Amino acid sequence: AGALLLIGLPIMLVTGLHERRRAIAQTTLVSAPLAESGLARWFTWRRALLGGGLAFGGLAVVAVAYTAMRVLGIGPVGTLVASGVLEKREPIVLADFESHTTDTTLGSALTEALRVDLAQSPTVRLVPPQAIRDALQRMERPATGTLPVSLARELAERVGSKAVVAGQIDQVAGGYVLSATILAATDGRVLTAVRETADDPTKLLRAIDALSRKLRERVGESLVTIRENPALEQVTTASLPALRKYSAALRLEDADRPAEAIPQLEEAVALDSGFAMAWRKLAVINSNLGRSNARVIAASTKAYEHRDRLPELERDLAVAFYHANVEYDPAKVIAAYQSALALDPDNGIALNNLALTYNASRRWAEADTLAQRAIRVGTGSASAYFDNALEAEIALGRFDDARRTLARNAAVAAGRPTYLMHQATLAAAERDWSTADSVVRRLQRDFQSLPDLQVVTAEMLARMAERAGKLGEAEQQLRAKMAANEARGLGPAYVAAATDLADMALRYRDRPAAALDLTAAALAKYPLDSMPALDRPYAELASIYARAGKLDQAKRLMRRFDAEVPAGVRRRMWWRHWTEGDIARAEGRMTDALAAYRAVYDEGGACNVCGLFDLAETYDAMGQADSAIALYQRTISTPTADRIRGDGRTLAPSLKRLGELYEAKGDRKQAVEYYQRFADLWKDADPELQPGVKEVRARLARLAREPGE
Repeated sequence: AGALLLIGLPIMLVTGLHERRRAIAQTTLVSAPLAESGLARWFTWRRALLGGGLAFGGLAVVAVAYTAMRVLGIGPVGTLVASGVLEKREPIVLADFESHTTDTTLGSALTEALRVDLAQSPTVRLVPPQAIRDALQRMERPATGTLPVSLARELAERVGSKAVVAGQIDQVAGGYVLSATILAATDGRVLTAVRETADDPTKLLRAIDALSRKLRERVGESLVTIRENPALEQVTTASLPALRKYSAALRLEDADRPAEAIPQLEEAVALDSGFAMAWRKLAVINSNLGRSNARVIAASTKAYEHRDRLPELERDLAVAFYHANVEYDPAKVIAAYQSALALDPDNGIALNNLALTYNASRRWAEADTLAQRAIRVGTGSASAYFDNALEAEIALGRFDDARRTLARNAAVAAGRPTYLMHQATLAAAERDWSTADSVVRRLQRDFQSLPDLQVVTAEMLARMAERAGKLGEAEQQLRAKMAANEARGLGPAYVAAATDLADMALRYRDRPAAALDLTAAALAKYPLDSMPALDRPYAELASIYARAGKLDQAKRLMRRFDAEVPAGVRRRMWWRHWTEGDIARAEGRMTDALAAYRAVYDEGGACNVCGLFDLAETYDAMGQADSAIALYQRTISTPTADRIRGDGRTLAPSLKRLGELYEAKGDRKQAVEYYQRFADLWKDADPELQPGVKEVRARLARLAREPGE
């Protein structure tokens, strides 16, 4: 249309000139008309308008014919979707690029680049990495190797995919030729093929973007939606070396080696400081591994600052993670992930993290629905999907569903650390402590080379030992946790683990001096001022000081916490309310303590029991026995995936105190039940705790001698 207008403009000007001459000749009484010959006689308004009409009419015919052929799948412009070869959003397997160049890393980097760009398409849907890994496992092939075309075709048949995308890069006369072909999975027939060139390595990403656009068009995506997407180098990075590092990091994460992915991501953002998705992934992995909070916040902020480089889908993901960590706002987190799912209903990151957010808000049924969908579509890190599904199903008390979810997890990840963690979590939730203990010990024994995992297993074993009254073993595991944190180079985590030891000195032995000595020794090794402000365990330390009678120090630390930690970050740290409650109780402000512990419960949603025991103790101290009984019972009976940690600190004292309260009320049956459960729980407790067990057994004997009602 533009070309016709450009051609028509000079024709109209020339026609106007000739028509003017004719008009002048007529108005100056020239007796004979001007003699016209050659082209001049064609320049009339009638012929010009007729020619323009015919030209645009022809254009309309061509446009209608082109559109009809494209929609109906006819001829060379017909799309695969229109011709019925593929359905819209039908899954396609992406094989690894074949690199016929001297640079062997180009293939994997370009494969990842094409994967990222195709992920923006509303028409093309790639078979997710987890589904590919599962299929390779069933084929008895290594799940971490390359995926050549021949293997991709076989795999496509197994997962019910009709087609495979195969790519190739060749080096020709100093430049590169990139090609992509969609092949029929069953017979290898070429369904469509596209090609693009790049003069030098700096133009490879631009070429892969052009290649992706051509491929999406041939499949059947609207040209409008293709043009709306930013170029690939804006989606990821303009630096090919940075993309290589990012691709390597994703492969390591998929192989359950997230700690090794961190250096790759750090190199990626060093090569391109505006690489938003690499910053985001760096924040995610640091957060998942319990690494430096300061680094998580810094990386999340960097991703957010560069969000304008991202297309809408990935921008939503960066925005959501920022509001989950830096400017904590659950409503904005939910809105951003819902927006991402509106663009791509199968996006694994959005499905997983929205499920995580719903779990934290105790929207268990919605979380489970999203997690189960994520498991079905299988994009991204499958371990997190199973984690969210199990957490929701346990909280809902649907243990049969949880066992089925665990069985599905075993089918794809048996023997992996993440699966074993899920197995231990479910066993503990059902109070199958023998299974939970053996699984966690296996984890600690078989994965000694992973300091991050050693921290988690030491914590779990410490809490299980504490639950059974084995304080010596619990302290041994907590010291192992401190050593693992030291091996990770995490001084703040080392000090926080020392406060766990101090807590035991206060809770079970009433030795405030010993508790203060433990924290002082840890701080002598890692002074607070040597740590980033966002990593300092202010709340944990202040809680110990408050309970050990050092209220001034506790309040001073919390003032520093409020001054040095931004408000948005503080909102996310719901456990700070525990410290506020401990300080209020130490000062005798029981109403304020209740408000603080309620905030622990309200904001620590995923825990599902956190704060209940502290509320029970506070009501108990206020002489409100009925409220205390109700909360002690909720503490020990509410289903939760955090049972290992929750029972460690609260189960034994809750059972013992319930027995005492029911005995005081004259409810002999209930008193006997809870006393007996306590005595069974601590039957093998350390010698220093046995006097308490002996006392309870004496009460049971006395109650047994008393006449029943």
